[in-house]
Order: sequence, then C-alpha cells, then structure tokens
Amino acid sequence: MGISAVPAEGLTYRMVAPSRAEAVKVARDWVVAVLRSAGCGAEVGERARLCVSEVVTNAHRHADSPEIAVEVALLGGRVAVYVYDCAPERWPEQGTRGVMATHGRGLALVAATADDWAAVAQGDCVKVVWFGFAATAEGTG
Repeated sequence: MGISAVPAEGLTYRMVAPSRAEAVKVARDWVVAVLRSAGCGAEVGERARLCVSEVVTNAHRHADSPEIAVEVALLGGRVAVYVYDCAPERWPEQGTRGVMATHGRGLALVAATADDWAAVAQGDCVKVVWFGFAATAEGTG
C-alpha cells in the first residue's frame, strides 16, 4: 500500500488538551504531524504551524477555558483546522498593532497566512476559530 500523491479526503483528526501554556507546542506539533502523515506539502505544514500557534495561544490566554480542542479536516484538496474553546462571549481582538508590538497581532498573522479563516460561536458555550489552506501534496508546495 503506497502513500497517496494528495491528502486523503474526508478524514478528520481531533485532539483535546488542557488549557496550559505547553498546549500550544503540543497542538502545533500534532497538527504538523497529521498533515505530514496525510501527505501534505511542507509549505502547508509551516503555514498551519504558525496559525495553530497563534490561535491556540489566544484560546489559552484569553478564553478562560479548561480545555482546548483542535481538529484537522482533510476536505478534498483543502485542509481546515478548527480550534475550540469554551468562551463564546470572548472574541479575539482584530485591531491594528504597531510594528514593535509584542502581542495582539496573532489574528492578523492568521489572516495573512491562511487562505481563509473565521471566528464563530457555536451555541452558548463554544467558540471555534478556524482557518484553511489549499492542500498541496508533498514535494509540490
């Protein structure tokens, strides 16, 4: 059984971690491992690494949620990553920051790095921030 030239379609992977500082590294390494195993190109993995770092950091710092869940969905030529927390009333800041700012630019980085993204409340107790990319096969992007 050989490795496919393009990521498998219709698969979703999910991890849940306690909302702790080390969850950021765990989540980004896990997402990159899933994408690499699925045959996605290194460029997609690096873009996802940056976005996961920013979104999971926001969830940890600002959501006051005991857990953070991360999903990776392979959707026929696309990759979508979803980060869930338990604070739908706390929306991420989307302001403009100065060049020397040391915080508050995470979602601007996500917007500049991902092909698309959004933050959406799901009912009364969950918020999801998602972002997506075109999935390129290893060696093509």
